Amino acid sequence: MDTVTQKRLIVEFSGWMECDPDKTWFQYIGNDPYEGVMGGDIHITGKEYMTLPPELQSNFILKCLGETYMDALDAELVHCDVEVDDE
Repeated sequence: MDTVTQKRLIVEFSGWMECDPDKTWFQYIGNDPYEGVMGGDIHITGKEYMTLPPELQSNFILKCLGETYMDALDAELVHCDVEVDDE
């Protein structure tokens, strides 16, 4: 039986961003219905996210790191390596 080597594309990075609150989006991942909204994908802007108390912020994740980086007001990518890994 032939074994096929599975390759993985790995991106390792570190850095920081000052996000544009109007162009940064968060997606709801909480278990309970979100206040006043019935079902569906729930997205809020960074401006809305910043008004939430910490216990509600934990119900959201950054929607897209790449888009957020491209729309950032300022950023520095300190480290970024791309490698192909033979698993």
